[in-house]
Amino acid sequence: MKFSRIFLVGFMGAGKSTVGPLLANRLGWKFVDLDQEIENRQMRSIQEIFENAGEPYFRSVETAAIKSLEQRSECVVALGGGAFARESNRSLIHRLGVSVFLDCSLEKVLDRCPIDGTRPLFKHHAEIQQLYQKRLPHYQCSNLRIDVSTLKPDEIADLIVNKLLLS
Repeated sequence: MKFSRIFLVGFMGAGKSTVGPLLANRLGWKFVDLDQEIENRQMRSIQEIFENAGEPYFRSVETAAIKSLEQRSECVVALGGGAFARESNRSLIHRLGVSVFLDCSLEKVLDRCPIDGTRPLFKHHAEIQQLYQKRLPHYQCSNLRIDVSTLKPDEIADLIVNKLLLS
């Protein structure tokens, strides 16, 4: 492999935070959940950041967290659902490593993610569908796409390793 960072891209509920540790373990790398990193740095939840400081502030903090990964190598990073939708983040991610789109159908996402208030942008089915459609073209700019709708997390991690080792 010619890269030292793998960025998992996809919509909320695609499995990035589940697959990431499995993939990192297979590679002997570290796992970074970017949203968790942001919560630790900000000492508050993503939901609280959105409510108290707004989405533009959150997005700037998110970009700073991605930039900080320049100091780390051999890591698998689970990005938040909106991180890859920003052009500046996509450029940075492509410079830092390889991006893998965990492509999950909207129906499967809705099955996995209850509308319970824990995800700031996950409030109404119509809004979720709109957001999914808006982000999909950005996700498709990833280096690699894996259809995860019918795969188990272990299968996804194995498939990513196999595809990246062959590239």
